[in-house]
Amino acid sequence: MNRKSFIQNSAAGLATITALSSIVSQEHTHDTKDMKDMKMPEPGKYSKALMSAMHCQLQAQVCLSHCITEMGKGDKTLAACANSTREVIAACEAFGKIAVFDSPYTKKMAQLCEEVCKSCATECKKHSTHHKVCKDCMDSCLSCAKEMAKLS
Repeated sequence: MNRKSFIQNSAAGLATITALSSIVSQEHTHDTKDMKDMKMPEPGKYSKALMSAMHCQLQAQVCLSHCITEMGKGDKTLAACANSTREVIAACEAFGKIAVFDSPYTKKMAQLCEEVCKSCATECKKHSTHHKVCKDCMDSCLSCAKEMAKLS
């Protein structure tokens, strides 16, 4: 395992642990007066969508890193792919933040996230035969889009 792979795998593992702890904490409730007005989702209400969004976000980060590396070597064909992965990272992160609090905008954000993920999958498909990370990102985006569609 080279240094780059180690860093990517470590970052992915850390992000997964963070996502899992966030989901697990949804099931923990308090009966304090200060929190009685705070709206929280039912335990597990968005668990599959949250996990899918976190996985998609991580795959997009790996793909973005790969695109940047390849562009640094002169391959400009991955510029649009890099841009689409940046959008996926932002959309999936925003969905996660909104869904955890059961915001009234969760379904709208899921629709936007679905759209962004489909767009990224289309872009990654162009490179999926010669770049494994693009194929992995495409697959993750399609899976995330499918989960987001279930919330609409």
